[in-house]
Amino acid sequence: MNFASNLQKLRKDKNMSQEALAEKLDVTRQSVSKWESGVTYPEMDKLISICKIFNVDMDTLVNGDVGVEKQEKETTINTRDILDKFNTVMKKIVCLFESMSFKEIIEFLVTIFLLVIIIIVGTIPKDIIENLIGTNLLEGITYVGPTLNTLFRLIVDILYSVFSIVIFVYVLKIKYLDRIKIKEDTDKEIVAKVKEKRVEEVEKVIIKDNSSNSNSLTRLLAKIIIYIIKFFVVLFLVIPLIGIVVLAVMLGFEVLFVFKGLPLIGILLWTVSCIIISALCFEVPLNFVINHKNNYRRVMITLLISLIIIIIGSIIFAFEFFSITYVDDLPNDVKTREVTETLPMSNEFSTIGYYPDEINYVVDDTLTDKVLVNVTYYDYLINNNIEIEMHNNNLLVYMDSPKEFSFKNAIDKISDDIKDGKVYNYDKLNEYKVTIKTSSNNINIIKNNNKAFFVKNNS
Repeated sequence: MNFASNLQKLRKDKNMSQEALAEKLDVTRQSVSKWESGVTYPEMDKLISICKIFNVDMDTLVNGDVGVEKQEKETTINTRDILDKFNTVMKKIVCLFESMSFKEIIEFLVTIFLLVIIIIVGTIPKDIIENLIGTNLLEGITYVGPTLNTLFRLIVDILYSVFSIVIFVYVLKIKYLDRIKIKEDTDKEIVAKVKEKRVEEVEKVIIKDNSSNSNSLTRLLAKIIIYIIKFFVVLFLVIPLIGIVVLAVMLGFEVLFVFKGLPLIGILLWTVSCIIISALCFEVPLNFVINHKNNYRRVMITLLISLIIIIIGSIIFAFEFFSITYVDDLPNDVKTREVTETLPMSNEFSTIGYYPDEINYVVDDTLTDKVLVNVTYYDYLINNNIEIEMHNNNLLVYMDSPKEFSFKNAIDKISDDIKDGKVYNYDKLNEYKVTIKTSSNNINIIKNNNKAFFVKNNS
């Protein structure tokens, strides 16, 4: 729609006659009629007054579609706002570089360089925090330590990246872009030239400021860029969503441990805060994708509170962690079990699956044609299944899948250990000792077969 159609529609929507509008603008009714028929075009001061009367901007009045705009305001107002803001920012950037002298361009580049240096230097304390909490504290947790470390580093990296982008954009905004006042300055210039009756210059400003081709092209580019950004934002949403799921599962286990009396209040607070932060990282970009306005004040307050809780939780966890002693051994109540198997002796008998110092040889010269294999292993959290068999004259001893495993019993036993202020090296539960009892001659044959195998394979 053009200006004439827009003016007529705005006037009718407000139930205003041509005479009433003419009176407000201090012109004749015939002038309004000529404007609506497209015969003549009002002066710029009248255009500004029309915009104020009908509460529309200059671009919409001259080039836009008033009817479509009202519909968009009801359904996609946020997308339109984003497009307008993006359009304004792009205009400001263009005007900024056009108005800069060579000296100012150098100053601008130096500012960018200093911001990048500050952001790079800021990664030093970030890495220290990641190593202190992630590597030193979380990595040592049995089974889930590496996962917690990776997740913690991912969240810290995302938070620091968002923080760096916000600081970068904010500094450029207040130092440069806020100084560019495109619309206001243009309107003042137009009004001043109208008052001076410089009609030709007014027309040039109108053409320059309200060129439909230029504006349409800018909006088209803006829409394309926004849709591309939304596509990548949707891909990004997978990261916080996975984080929320993983953290929620961790929270469930931590609540279970806390009810068991374990000192994990610090980790519990840390996990809850990380879930809230992950939810914010999911909510903010999701609102952008679905054209829903974000309450940034609530987001910033929630983020600040979450960070404070993380700090408090980390301090509590540090006290809890350093109150626990690590023992590089197994608990005293660990029981040992034995399994014994008698195997026939042959001149090719070997134990190439083991290094010689891992097997305890016991001489029993009564066993001339037999080999007695005894395996001692631990029975604590898992009832392991030890298998002893021969394969191609080679002794094989291995731990098969456990016969039974009670998650509840395992949690109860580990909880009791932690309550006593100790954490043991539970990896040793997978160790077992092999003892071979046979005659001294058979032992020499076995050792020589082992040595011959290693010499053959290393030559």
